[in-house]
Amino acid sequence: MSEEVEEVVEQEAAAEEGAITLGVADLNLMANVLEAVAQRGAIRANEMQSVGVLYNRLIGFLVANGASPAPGAQEEVAEEAETGEADNA
Repeated sequence: MSEEVEEVVEQEAAAEEGAITLGVADLNLMANVLEAVAQRGAIRANEMQSVGVLYNRLIGFLVANGASPAPGAQEEVAEEAETGEADNA
């Protein structure tokens, strides 16, 4: 997470120098904030669908651009490491 913070700080410094940018690190940070807010119960029932749609779009973009593993992919890797099984295809 500290790498993400460093990237955001660097991007903020670049933004102060000129054009405002929004990078992959910012999008990852947004997804992490949405996860934390949802886990803490800070989203009202009538807001859940909108937040969920935004989160799904963010994750879809990050996965499609190779910036984040697909949801569940980390769990599969962890399970394979625990059991010693891997696909030999």
